[in-house]
Amino acid sequence: MALKLRGARKAKKKELETAANIVENDAFQEQGKKVVLEHPYFIFGCVAAIVVVVIVAMLISTAVKSASDAKSLEYAAATELLDKADDDSSENAKATYEQALAAFDKVIKNQSGSMNAAASMVFSGRIYKENMNNCDKAVDFFKQARMSGKLSTDIRFVAYEGEAMCYFDKGDYEKAAGLWKEWLNQKTDIYKDYALYYTAMTCEKLGKADEAAQYYNRLKNEYPKSILLAKITGKVTTNEPEKAQN
Repeated sequence: MALKLRGARKAKKKELETAANIVENDAFQEQGKKVVLEHPYFIFGCVAAIVVVVIVAMLISTAVKSASDAKSLEYAAATELLDKADDDSSENAKATYEQALAAFDKVIKNQSGSMNAAASMVFSGRIYKENMNNCDKAVDFFKQARMSGKLSTDIRFVAYEGEAMCYFDKGDYEKAAGLWKEWLNQKTDIYKDYALYYTAMTCEKLGKADEAAQYYNRLKNEYPKSILLAKITGKVTTNEPEKAQN
């Protein structure tokens, strides 16, 4: 028993010495931390680092904003040229449209993959269709724009409309009808009355009078306040045919 107790005392003494060493080391480390934290060079270094981080962040923010502003100005300049050409009824309008096309082309190249670039494709397509009488070029731009996934719903409709109208003007009524029916399947109610009207119109061109009547009836029944109703007087039937499929 005595041996056991002596051993216990020795162990206890060793534990106390270890604990004292730990306390001493902790005190030393704490004092070291205090000296470092209170050292003027350390404080100055921390402040300097914070200032550098803030300055770098400000420079990055300014650079990003400047780049964004430059892109916005580039796009705005192109649309201003288009507005100027639209307002010009003289022979100079064609030259201005060409300038607008060049400006939109810069946006498309410099801002590839952006909403501005996609919208520029739509405007370019419109110029080629309405002002340059070049439906082939127009279709290329409209198709790229509508497939970009970068357009808001209303501008995307313009791309659909422009491409479909190009097919219609070229007499390719099947492709035109296909695009309008594709729009009818979109998860939006925007311009669905126009899609119904244009689909019916192309069906008429294809000699599909019954199918055209179905779409005219849908227009009348689903959009009773549409301004297009004035255009379909006499085209709707009293006994409505089977509902057209999208």
